[in-house]
Amino acid sequence: MATPEETHQASVIAYCQNPSPENVVSQYGKRVIRISDQEVVKWGPDVTNEEVENQRIAYELVDSRIVRIPRVHAFFSDERGWGYIVMEFIKGKAVDPLEDTDVIKKIAGVLDYFATLRHTTPGSLCGGFCRGLLFPDTEDLVFENPDEMEKWFNSRLFSHNPKLSLQRCDLILCHLGLAPRNILWQEDGSFCLIDWASAGYYPRLFEFCAQWIIEGKDGRFNSLLLESMNPLSSQELAQKESIMSAWRNFQGYSFQTKIVTPWQSESEEIIRVPPPPMPAYSSDWPGQAGQACFTPKSPPSMDSPSSAFDTREGN
Repeated sequence: MATPEETHQASVIAYCQNPSPENVVSQYGKRVIRISDQEVVKWGPDVTNEEVENQRIAYELVDSRIVRIPRVHAFFSDERGWGYIVMEFIKGKAVDPLEDTDVIKKIAGVLDYFATLRHTTPGSLCGGFCRGLLFPDTEDLVFENPDEMEKWFNSRLFSHNPKLSLQRCDLILCHLGLAPRNILWQEDGSFCLIDWASAGYYPRLFEFCAQWIIEGKDGRFNSLLLESMNPLSSQELAQKESIMSAWRNFQGYSFQTKIVTPWQSESEEIIRVPPPPMPAYSSDWPGQAGQACFTPKSPPSMDSPSSAFDTREGN
């Protein structure tokens, strides 16, 4: 017999498959459905528990007087493995296109606040895999320290690309998914940030790179935000080409995650297998073999149905 919680989850899943049109809050990739006056559900094949934990941590970490983040109420998956995040409904409106410079300066101000929230270990807020535009979907990357992350990026660079150096770079809170669709504006001019799947502690440069990569896809929003953000130092800016080159490289080329050590011919780890035994041929097998090899065969008839080539027209 199903528990009340399982029954509720089943009803949420069923409703998300066929919601009332007026309750569809967003259809940007992962759908967001309003299920009550207090709750919405974000669901889709790429909605994961890692995103939930990221959002929970961000909710606890960030001052709601500066920027709001929806509180997570529950997470579960259906039989297909699709995730469902039940979260607080915050009334607001996404403005798209968003090109008001005064409004965009407010977003840049929030990023300045994020720069005060620091950590010593790079990666997602929850300690899971690094996600987002700056990392390939084909690799589950976890870094213990900035040196490991630097080494990984450099492994994605070719000899003509400048090497990356993350020495003396602070690791700050980065959203890495800033776009008009992920910003809900309230009537009082404050706003709510959603979609924390890519968020983590990274060098401030990464927030810039995330905007450079998608520049132009959200109209003038990306370039206006880049202009409004606190400028990078010369040391930070010097690393831009390395990050962008690594990103371009793993978009177009396949890289080995692990270093494979080639076998050495004299290695003691090689197990030498003896050759297979010769077949039990009869004593006169050389003559029989020679006769079989040198007896000419008649070529197949062109009129035969088994001819190797079909000479009929129309093929």
